[in-house]
Amino acid sequence: MDKWLQTCLLLCLYGFFKELRPSESFLTEYLLGPQQNLTESQVYYEVYPVWTYSYLSLLIVVFLLTDMLRYKPVIIFEGIGYVVTWSLLLWARGVPAMQFMEFTYGIATSTEVAYYTYIYAKVAGKFYQRVTSYTRTAILTGRFMSGLLAQILVSTNLMDYHSLNYISLTSVSIAFIIACILPSVPTSIYFHRNQYLPSSEGDSFAHLTSGTMNESWSSKMKKAPGLIWGDFKAAYSNWYLVKWSAWWAFATCGNFQVGNYIQPLWETIAPMDDTENLYNGAVEAAQTLLSALAAFSVGYLHLNWELFGEGTLAVVSLADGLLLLFMGLTSYISVGYINYVLFRVSYQILITLASYQVAKQLQADSYGLVFGINMFVSLLLQSLLTLVVVQILEIDPQMQFVIYGIYFLFLALGFFMLSAYACGRLGCKGMKEMGMWEAQPERTIQEPPVGTTEAV
Repeated sequence: MDKWLQTCLLLCLYGFFKELRPSESFLTEYLLGPQQNLTESQVYYEVYPVWTYSYLSLLIVVFLLTDMLRYKPVIIFEGIGYVVTWSLLLWARGVPAMQFMEFTYGIATSTEVAYYTYIYAKVAGKFYQRVTSYTRTAILTGRFMSGLLAQILVSTNLMDYHSLNYISLTSVSIAFIIACILPSVPTSIYFHRNQYLPSSEGDSFAHLTSGTMNESWSSKMKKAPGLIWGDFKAAYSNWYLVKWSAWWAFATCGNFQVGNYIQPLWETIAPMDDTENLYNGAVEAAQTLLSALAAFSVGYLHLNWELFGEGTLAVVSLADGLLLLFMGLTSYISVGYINYVLFRVSYQILITLASYQVAKQLQADSYGLVFGINMFVSLLLQSLLTLVVVQILEIDPQMQFVIYGIYFLFLALGFFMLSAYACGRLGCKGMKEMGMWEAQPERTIQEPPVGTTEAV
């Protein structure tokens, strides 16, 4: 098996097991249930917002640590964060303990930047689209199995909401073990930047030179800010990258809010005390299965996104806005379930595509920087939404989703305007010359960006 495929397989296994957390489908019910015995107000307005703020506050630190420690240790730390989170869910009680649980969950999720940037540091450039597709598919498959398992165990009364946490703890523990055996990356972008040489196999790997190996930490610390600033300017002076990054940041903000408050919405529409059967797990399973299939297919979809990109983002954002509006206004749990599935699937398709479109525009090894900045912007927006909508105004879950729907409608309007401007500038002749299909990647020797180690 090729080395790049071996690495991809380990990454997929890690992504699968870290997402196999069946208790998450019924987290709100568990926190409101007899084991934790929290009130709706405590869960919605005191516990859940902690994750947003901890994720935001830790992201920049994690990005720098990812580069300093060269990816793998931070991925291992992600695994530890998940293990601690589910240990707290099992054995800790009370609002402060659950707030600390959300903080450790924020630690775990903030370190995902190491996982996604490790992909591009360890795998050759010509495999970027396929590896992005495979790893996201593995993550979504893990979420599918998580939801399916949760629904089966709860519906058959084999396990209650508390017992599901034991399965989640076991799965994230397996993910931690897999993280420990991932191949190391001897170089990084800013603190361990080295020269590279092309290999004879068409892919490349970095060679550590005596000069870079013996360079002092103080020297590396002085060089790093200049390298970061240079990569930032080079990346965000690319208008095409800026457009995809803007959608990435705004849409991810909305997706996080939907994911964080979908269970409170379902609980508001159909309270667990008044509903005989809840289908949270089945719905999560359905949306992740469809998302996994859709994300996998994106790896083989080669439309000319320079031509169709803004229009696609606009149309899908418009549809998402309408879905969220109906979710907030409906009194039928079936509408809430179906619209949630459609929203999540559409987001996973476009975020997979956006990741690839951004990555292929980067000439230098600045994937972690750009992905981290995009995520930071999305979390900053989410923190503002959470602060105003959830904590200051304390708006109920249904009206929150009306606001999130309007948010996506404004996002759609922005990209419709961009699309109209681009089409008007090109004209019919220009659009015809661009063509419908993206040029296939050339299978020639491809040298990696400075600072990477790319496996065959």
